[in-house]
Formats: sequence, C-alpha cells, structure tokens
Amino acid sequence: MGKEFRKELDELDVLLRRALAPAEGPDERLNQRILNSVDGEEKIGKRERMKAEMEKRKWRRMPAVALTAAILVGAGSLTAYGAYRYLSLKGALEEFGDKGLEEAFFNECATVINETQSYGGYDVTLMGIASGENLTEYARESDGKIRSDRTYVIVAIARSDGSPMPDFGEPGEDSAERDFFVSPLIEGLDPAAYNAVTMKGNYSEMLQDGVVYRLLECDDVEKFADHELYLSVIGGSTFYDRNAYVSDEETGKIHRNSEYNGLNALFRLPIDASKANPEEAERYLGELGSNAGAESSKGAVKIELGDDFAVEAASGNEKGAEAAEYALEFVGNPYEWNGESLTEGCDSSGFTKGVYEHFGVSLPHAAAKQKDLGQEVDGIEDACPGDLIFYDGPSHVAVYIGDNKIVHADTQLGICVSEADFAEIVMIRRILR
Repeated sequence: MGKEFRKELDELDVLLRRALAPAEGPDERLNQRILNSVDGEEKIGKRERMKAEMEKRKWRRMPAVALTAAILVGAGSLTAYGAYRYLSLKGALEEFGDKGLEEAFFNECATVINETQSYGGYDVTLMGIASGENLTEYARESDGKIRSDRTYVIVAIARSDGSPMPDFGEPGEDSAERDFFVSPLIEGLDPAAYNAVTMKGNYSEMLQDGVVYRLLECDDVEKFADHELYLSVIGGSTFYDRNAYVSDEETGKIHRNSEYNGLNALFRLPIDASKANPEEAERYLGELGSNAGAESSKGAVKIELGDDFAVEAASGNEKGAEAAEYALEFVGNPYEWNGESLTEGCDSSGFTKGVYEHFGVSLPHAAAKQKDLGQEVDGIEDACPGDLIFYDGPSHVAVYIGDNKIVHADTQLGICVSEADFAEIVMIRRILR
C-alpha cells in the first residue's frame, strides 16, 4: 500500500471517527459481514453471562476489526464505518450480559440519549439512562441491606483522533489513559461531596474495537428530579476533581470549567421532574450526612512533611501530641469505606476511632456523632495537636497535627497529610488532654 494512499485513509479514518457519534443503532447484519470477511478472523461469539459479583470488574476485549475491514468499508458506507466502531445501546447491554437491564433500558423507566461531547482529546457518548427498582438480575448489597432502587448509565469513551483506547492490561501504558470518573451530579449539592462515591456507586466496563463502554450504577437519582441533574465524565482520574466543574453558589447550577486541562464532559440528564420525591430525597441526604461511610473527598491535596517537621505538644496537651504522632505512622495506608483498620483500610471516622482507641478512648464510627464529644475549640488558631477537625458535606473528620496541617483518611488519597483549610472547617473538638 502506497504511503500517500495510507495517509489518505488515516486522514479519512480520523475525520469519520470525529464526525460519527452513535446517534443511531448500527446495521448489525452488515457489521457481522464485515467482521467475517477479514482473512483469518474468527467470528466473534457472545460473552458469557456476567457473574453475580460485578464489583468494579474491568473486562478485556481485543479489537475485533483489522485494517482490512476498514479498507472493505472504504469511503463508501458511513453507516458501516459507524457500525464497526461503535456498539448500539442494545449491543452494549448484550455484551454486559444482564438480561434485566437489557429489558429495563427499553421500557418506560429508561431514556435512550446518544449525545456526544468532545473535550480533552476524547469523544464521550452518553448512550442511555434507566432508573427504578429491581432492574438488574444481580442484587447489590451495601450497609448490610440490598439496594434495589438504582440508577444505571451507559457511556462510550473513544479517542477523538481515532486511535484505539489501550487495553486495560497492556504493560507500559499510562494508567491515566484508562482512568475515568463517571458520576451523576445534583444541582444545589456540592458535587465533590455528593457523587457516585457517596451514592454507593460501582461500575463495570469493557473494551471493544478501541472504545471503552462503562456501565455505572448508583443509588436512584430520580428522587432529585426537581433539581437539574447532570452526568459528569472526568478523564485521568478515578475520583472527582474539584477543578473540573464550577458550582454557582447562588443558583446551585453546575457548569464545566472551560479552563480545565483535560476531559470534563457534562451532560444534562433528561429525567421527568414529576418523578421527584422531596421527602425521600431529604431522608436520603440525612442518611448520607450521618452515615460513617458517607464522607467524600473535599478535593484534599496531599502534602509531604519536611524532615524538620515535629509535632509540638502544648502545655497540658501531651497526650494529644502523642495521638497526632501515632496518627502519622499510618500515612500511605489505604482508604476503605466503612473500614476501621489503620493498616488495611479505613474511612475518616474509622481512622480517628482507631487512633483514639490506642489511647483508651472509645469513639463512635460516625463523624457526625464524634462532633458532639469533648470540648469545642474556637478556631484553628487555638487548635492543638490531637484535636479533631470536622468538615461537612457530608461529614468528614481529621486529626490536627499542628502548623495548620491535618492527617486524615481521604477517599482519593488514602491516609495522608493535607492543609487544615483544604475545605471549610465547621468545628474543632478537643477530646484528649
């Protein structure tokens, strides 16, 4: 093949890839003929049905169409090109292997969307959304109970230049190339605090023909339908990034940060406002605010302590300084929702509970309840090492170590050191003296 001809094909490939969003279902019969026409290419069989436990499972699938197939399509049929590049919503659901969701996405509880946005070198297509009770064949358990009332979203993510997304297990690949944070956001609520992490979210994803398909699920957002509802897709991270969006303090509306360097797509979710349930929404927010495992990252920034840093004990507060020094021993250990292990994983209130337990003080595993204990400290300027620093939206707690710094269990960073004012402080309590 001549270089000029190959160059023209490459240019055509890029143009078509960027122009074509999967707004219409592909011609699957034509797609199958293309797949079967490649020399040496075996027919692609259906995946085995997903197993009951899908927790954050990343499926691997090698690209099924070689360059020969692209040449067969050539410059003739745009429908055929779109067909082999993207799965339809129905095709993606079949590959995920959940018959319950296959049915749910094509009845009155779902909306087929197929809207594409392009930012940061990626084309992101919101394919569809479904909400309701018992939509899946696979029950999801959290907090010791079955969570049956859920929202499900499917997105397709592709590179804008037409090159394939890397396989999930390819050695030497930058892992950030495969990291995406997909989450619903709610008008009027801090998006860093109320997102898929706090709403008991999880996902499955697969790679096919260079396109990543992600199936996200979280607690049902329809109860908030009297608010503007959004779907955010952030690239290069598996957690929410405060820099990606701007939340208007007066209106509560959320907008893309146009100066953000990367992928920060933001879709409006077309959910009927009549499905709102304000009473249930208020109850649910109360549950998030007081639940020990509901704290979420406030956009904390991990900082490194210099070799000259030392916890300084104030007069009469020696035990508090000892607690601060003890807490620092666990920096680098993982975050785990509802966990209490300082070494294997804990959340923010599980972390403070474990630290204080070492000094014979029993704390409840709930930041909102810890906030009622001990003596209130007027402000950060009066805080001493070992004091507990509290943040809201929902509840989060940290151990003060002095010099305007804290150590805490952050959902993104694990147990780490941050500046005490990384988020608004709502209360400081002194329990150890």
